[in-house]
Amino acid sequence: MTSFHRLDQLTPTQAFPGISFRHVHGEQLTFSVFELEPDAELPRHSHHNEQAGLCTRGSLTFSTADGDKEVGPGEIWMIPAHEEHGGRSGPDGATVVEVFAPAREDWPR
Repeated sequence: MTSFHRLDQLTPTQAFPGISFRHVHGEQLTFSVFELEPDAELPRHSHHNEQAGLCTRGSLTFSTADGDKEVGPGEIWMIPAHEEHGGRSGPDGATVVEVFAPAREDWPR
């Protein structure tokens, strides 16, 4: 079924200290927008979802098996399912849009 949402009307979820996100679930994927405060740490983790993201504001340094990579506005990343990753936002924080497939079963519906 087609659905439409306003980002400012989605309930924020606190992921980690300094990191929150708003999301909607589809049948096959989850769409999310993360807000990271300056120098917020994303602990290393993995999940069974493939992950694609776009930085729209600020910067974020990812840590993966391939090393560290800083991304900024307009940069896109793809993280395979089960790949361990983490990161830290830059001194101005960051806003990122991410899509997960299949849909995140561990996030509230």
